[in-house]
Amino acid sequence: MKKFFISTFLVFFVLSAGGCFINMTATTKINDNGSGFRITTYTADGATEKEEVLKDYLLPRGGEWRLNQYVKDSPPQHIYEVKRIFTGMDGLAPDNFRKGAKPGDTSANKFSLKIGRGIIFTTYEYEETYKDCTDAAKIRKFSDNWYDHSLETAAREVERAFPKTVTKEKVKALLDARYRPYFDYFLVSFISEGRKVFDEKNTQFQARMADYERKYSAESFSPFLADYIMSLDKTADRNAVTEKLMAVHASIDKQLSDYSTALNERNYDDAFGAYGWPVFMGYSFNVAVVMPGRIIESNAGKVVSNTAKWDFTNDDFLLREFTLRAKSRKLNPAGIGIIAAILAAGLIAAYKRERKDK
Repeated sequence: MKKFFISTFLVFFVLSAGGCFINMTATTKINDNGSGFRITTYTADGATEKEEVLKDYLLPRGGEWRLNQYVKDSPPQHIYEVKRIFTGMDGLAPDNFRKGAKPGDTSANKFSLKIGRGIIFTTYEYEETYKDCTDAAKIRKFSDNWYDHSLETAAREVERAFPKTVTKEKVKALLDARYRPYFDYFLVSFISEGRKVFDEKNTQFQARMADYERKYSAESFSPFLADYIMSLDKTADRNAVTEKLMAVHASIDKQLSDYSTALNERNYDDAFGAYGWPVFMGYSFNVAVVMPGRIIESNAGKVVSNTAKWDFTNDDFLLREFTLRAKSRKLNPAGIGIIAAILAAGLIAAYKRERKDK
């Protein structure tokens, strides 16, 4: 795919990085006193993905790697699994800890558990929050720089091809007016929805993308600028101008491709946080928690008795916190016994008073 202007880089990377190659699964068992254990598993579908996990993630200590070579038509899976026992969830370290481009920039999860002990019921409130290290400002800055570089490159090459007819600044303004609305639309869409904007069901986005692709193609770019050049030099040969612009388009495309390749992986990690590199990699998460008692409230996709399960991707915490919640309630036998004893004592006392009165 051609990489003509910044608004196409979104499409380029989502196409080149399709599929989920790393999966995190975690199961937490919480005991009545708030202690418990958590089993975390990272599955990397291939050696390259394992290298990414080792390089970009801070894995919980104490785990072991094993190799699963028995998935049909799939590369060997490298699996890291660790079981951690905790006395309180507040002391449980993150297990989705992706290191950002700069020190202190991390995409990580955190845990909390509140226990409310009543006479009849004990209530447990579990939360697990995922947060990305990037923000809208970083993504906009990266994207604006790419877009400005693309405009500058294109305008410079057109001026170089027609030095007596056009000026770089006027060509740049002309191209900006043509492509800026698409750039703004794609960027705002991604910041608000992440990879979900590329869903085939999003017909509005697909139609806008198709319209943009027509306008940035060489077949559209060359006649468009030929019209502008002919308006400045009516003696020019239109066919010759159009043919030269086709060559200019190819040169621009090559330069932007080289520029994209030259960008460091850290540039993308800094801008896109949990997406990292490749950009728009939709890594999946499968998290479950087993609570004391019966779950009475949860935002999980599936709840069965005392177990809640969530399936999500890093789209869900792009530029926002994504919190898993589950609330359970368990009968307190000791409290019920105390209440029963008090009631029994009250009944006995009442009975004795009644006999005494008689």
